[in-house]
Amino acid sequence: MGKFVIRRLAQAVMVVIAATILLFIGLFVLGDPFASSGDKVVPPETQAILREKFGMDQSLPMQYLTYLGNLVTGDLGIDLNQRRPVADMIGAALPNTARLALIAIIIDVIIGVVAGIIAAVWRYSFWDVLVTIITTLAIGVPTFVIGVWLRQTVSGVWIFPQVPRSFTELAPWYTEVLLPAVTLAIVDAAFIARLMRGSMLEVLRMDYIRTARAKGLGERTVIMKHAFRNSIIPVVTYVGISIGILLGGAIITETLFQYNGVGYLLYRSILQNNNPVIMAIVTFAVLIYVLLSMIVDILYAYLDPRIRLS
Repeated sequence: MGKFVIRRLAQAVMVVIAATILLFIGLFVLGDPFASSGDKVVPPETQAILREKFGMDQSLPMQYLTYLGNLVTGDLGIDLNQRRPVADMIGAALPNTARLALIAIIIDVIIGVVAGIIAAVWRYSFWDVLVTIITTLAIGVPTFVIGVWLRQTVSGVWIFPQVPRSFTELAPWYTEVLLPAVTLAIVDAAFIARLMRGSMLEVLRMDYIRTARAKGLGERTVIMKHAFRNSIIPVVTYVGISIGILLGGAIITETLFQYNGVGYLLYRSILQNNNPVIMAIVTFAVLIYVLLSMIVDILYAYLDPRIRLS
């Protein structure tokens, strides 16, 4: 297991280097992210400070090393509008996005795993057909359509805050997060249910499941103790990828519900042509995705020892 972890860490480092090189080329080599453009006017002194901070007056290798150094130290530049450190802005939005991602994942894992197990254990039954129909419909509907429908029909009802609302109107976090979390969870729960059903059906045909039943073990023990662990492996992979994507900012959902997370911050920055914030969020999203992919691979190897030998 130790050798696998070391090998996966080395792969993650190489992926991070490759990703940061591509980001560096796109952000700095192919253009000037701090130049005035359109309606955005950046004062010359601000441009000079930002170019010096990112080493744009040096050679390309030194610019890249300066870019990496800024990432390591968390020095991501200054917001062009509020003159605030970009790291502080992301730090303020990240807990909200993390909370949204966590609640959405909890909802879709519980619903998806339970639905998938029910559909697989009672294959071709009414419940299997019902799960198949519902998940097919949920997968076919875009997330933003679900969000718009919930916003128009549920916002302002019971504990759900009204959307849209003024920036001065505050709502408790546990009510503010519910609608965007449900919006994100609906499609993911459908994917997880389909994954769990297919994986469970495959595992239930394995020889060791037949052996467990031949030994006289109860059906609940066979399902939950022997079949569940191997069936959950594809779900773990999908959930890890989903968390990485959500932590990078669910831009459409957060914007629909005016949820002050990383995605909503990115949306406002794009509208304002605020390049320092845009480049920081994009870089952050890539690093988070790589890190979580590595963690998922390690957990995958823990659940299935055969992976360590590959």
